[in-house]
Amino acid sequence: MSAALFAADLRLLWRHGFAIAYLVVAALYAAVLSVLPRAWADAVLPILAWSDPAFFCFFFAGASVCLDLAQGTFRSLFASPLRPSDYLIVKALDLGILSFAMAAIVSASSRGADFSLWPLAASAAFGGAPAAMLGAALALRLKSVNRFMMGSIPAFLVLALPALDYAAGRYLPPWFGPIAALSPGGASLAFARAAYTAAPAGELALGALAAAAWTAAIARFALAPAVNAARGD
Repeated sequence: MSAALFAADLRLLWRHGFAIAYLVVAALYAAVLSVLPRAWADAVLPILAWSDPAFFCFFFAGASVCLDLAQGTFRSLFASPLRPSDYLIVKALDLGILSFAMAAIVSASSRGADFSLWPLAASAAFGGAPAAMLGAALALRLKSVNRFMMGSIPAFLVLALPALDYAAGRYLPPWFGPIAALSPGGASLAFARAAYTAAPAGELALGALAAAAWTAAIARFALAPAVNAARGD
């Protein structure tokens, strides 16, 4: 994978409007946080940081793949030396970089320099990778943006389990918390929280292992079959 491939995919993300959407949402988040009391902003920040890799990487990866399918970009990969897996890895990395930048900008607008960058980077990596791969796999199956936006909602609800536990964990059964923590989006929220307050190292390590396992499983059992199916279309 070369720098030219990263740059080409970033240009596609810009051309399709995804990079601009990141900037607009970052500005909106910053504006909302600026009018909230500090305690409220501190409570909301982890969810906003989590939403960058979990929410945006999932939907933007899927929508981007759908647009590439419509424009014939993905089909041309099968006739080029570039492997589809490289293309999808680059897309996930580019979206992860954008989500990290967005989380850092929003955090700085609310807390100045009073946060840690490395947990935000880890949140983008461990949340963006499984989310982007799952979004891409569903997009390859559903093929159009409209079908993807509707058909992917059940999968996104699984990604959103940690956010539900964060917001309403005290009202949920005791078994819900561990399931949410080990779900595909659990590590992303754990590291996002660690950017603002101290977090147990064991919790972060377990979340990272779970995210790596989910990424490998999604790549092997969802994304690879979807790529093969697209190859046969």
